[in-house]
Amino acid sequence: MTERGKVREIRDGLVIIAPDRSASCFGCMNMECKSAGFLSAENPHALPIEPGQMVELHVPGRSLLAQALTAFLPPALGFAAGYALTGLVFPQAAEGAAAGMGLLLLFLAAFIAYKARKKSKADRGFAVTRIIA
Repeated sequence: MTERGKVREIRDGLVIIAPDRSASCFGCMNMECKSAGFLSAENPHALPIEPGQMVELHVPGRSLLAQALTAFLPPALGFAAGYALTGLVFPQAAEGAAAGMGLLLLFLAAFIAYKARKKSKADRGFAVTRIIA
């Protein structure tokens, strides 16, 4: 994923960037920058960045894969566990009850994953890749 923005400041080795709204990322619906309006990124290539410059940010595919797995895997496992456990605990239960319990655990697992993600504020992996002239 590639994003563009204007450098606001450089603080503690992080580059604070105001995203370019014309090139906003539809995939995340600007959830990262919606609260403060800014993105933070590393400068791994030690580019000569100054406030006011336009830069391009990149998130590696590995980071995106990790984010996707943490978003999709817990609900799927929650559904599978709910469906299987209903059959084990209540052998007389109908298939609809097992599916209902699976859905309940699907939403519970999704909610827990959401809250854990919001609380952890894990590194999103943005890195400045180039300065745009």
